[in-house]
Amino acid sequence: MKPETERLLHQCHSALLQQSNEQLHTLFVSWFERLVGEESIEETLDDLCLLLGYGIRSVESQILYATSTAWWEVEGCADLDGEFECVEVSALQHRLIAMPIKQFALLADLAYHVCVLEAEVEGQPYPPTGQEWLRTLAAWLSTGAREPFHSQSWRNETYPPSHAAQSQLTRKQRRAQQQKLVEQAWQRGYLLLGPEVGAQVPILVQSRCRKNRRPYISVQQEDEQFASIRIDVLTVRRAFEREGKLFTGAPLPTFTPTNELRQHLTRLAVQYSPGPQTARQEAYELSPQGDIFELKQVLQTDVPRVVADFMTLWPNILTQYEAQLETSRIAYIERQRELEEARKPRWIKALAALIAQEQGATCPQLDEKVVLPDGWATLLSKEQLGAFLKLSASSREIKANLVQHLLTRLEADSVAKAQFFEVFAFELAVPPWELETLLGCTTTERKRWTEEEKLPVIGYGSFRKAGSDHAYPFYDRRVILALRSSEIEAWRSEQQTCVRERRQAALAAAASRKARRSEGQMAHEV
Repeated sequence: MKPETERLLHQCHSALLQQSNEQLHTLFVSWFERLVGEESIEETLDDLCLLLGYGIRSVESQILYATSTAWWEVEGCADLDGEFECVEVSALQHRLIAMPIKQFALLADLAYHVCVLEAEVEGQPYPPTGQEWLRTLAAWLSTGAREPFHSQSWRNETYPPSHAAQSQLTRKQRRAQQQKLVEQAWQRGYLLLGPEVGAQVPILVQSRCRKNRRPYISVQQEDEQFASIRIDVLTVRRAFEREGKLFTGAPLPTFTPTNELRQHLTRLAVQYSPGPQTARQEAYELSPQGDIFELKQVLQTDVPRVVADFMTLWPNILTQYEAQLETSRIAYIERQRELEEARKPRWIKALAALIAQEQGATCPQLDEKVVLPDGWATLLSKEQLGAFLKLSASSREIKANLVQHLLTRLEADSVAKAQFFEVFAFELAVPPWELETLLGCTTTERKRWTEEEKLPVIGYGSFRKAGSDHAYPFYDRRVILALRSSEIEAWRSEQQTCVRERRQAALAAAASRKARRSEGQMAHEV
């Protein structure tokens, strides 16, 4: 924290402590109530409730919730009423005195968000930020905070106090007024924005829209004749989020899923646009994400009809989105299944394929020379041994006993032995250094036979050297151990024959070039 910022926070802190406990309680409650349900500040609000000893008392059940989020998730989102209650009002000043300056910064941030909300509702510029905001807040608090802190507080102009500021409503009166405005907005189908709406009413309307999977429609009067209509489907998105129906990469509700829908919205805008034909295409606009549809310059008398016409389109819009979401969900589940299958170890997939085979199906018979490598038990885990022996994953059998049981079974059952090498082909694979020992070949021979695909590669390992990853092959042990020395000698003989042929071809080519040069020299001398 910068020294100047810390100094300004101390000024705000000192100014706030000039208030009595009762004044602090009234101020804090007014701030808290405006921010209930506001996701961007909910963590700060919860922290301050705990720091200052506030909770929300449910009017319905009389339960005291420790934080606003706890109350909102249980009762607030269901439009049930609640009131902020301080555990000990007489201790507010003491709590502020004991509060570290970094925690007091949360209170300054809370006040800023209250001011931003009021500015958005009233269509006013946002308050200043950073240190300028702290200077403004300190000045307002030092005056006794008699007036409500509204969007004009940081301006230099002087405004006469309004009638609403002179006669403050009680909390119950304010709540009743808010509920009345919410009911009016719900019956009309849209919220008519104005000075009396405040910051909490849009939040309550949006909450009801979310619960009913409806878009939030607000109307802003532009002048005495025209208004703008803003339709936001963010409430629908939040509804699907709360229902747990959105997943990673899921399509979000927008106004642009199909050409048919875009045509409907265009016709709606053109129908109620009072401007000339050339300007009607500019009578509406979509947000870059396509989730906000805004109609401009609509006659105020046409607003109810515009909203009614749009709501007749809404069921079809919602149905199209649900179908699109369901299609994406099926594709998403399939992708997740494929990814989960791809992440499974090879031995699990091989064992599952073996179990899924018809009764009596067997793996290719093993050559008698194919045996388990030394220390094979260290290459496999207890889980792998138990899975092959079809033991429960919760079995408490020690690994040494599982190894002995498996050896006994493999010695007595050649089919089980073939299946074992099939399931754990990669775990029992031959690394390059062991292969050179088993076949008695050089590294050059091994690499050449690998390139010629005479030695089947079953997978790759890697090691890190000089800051880079280097891959090396693993070979199928069943194939390597089954190789006969005659085959190895045949490969070497083929290589020697190939080398002789290349040498002879090179000698013939050299002789031909020499003869041509001699003929050229003789012709030049003549």
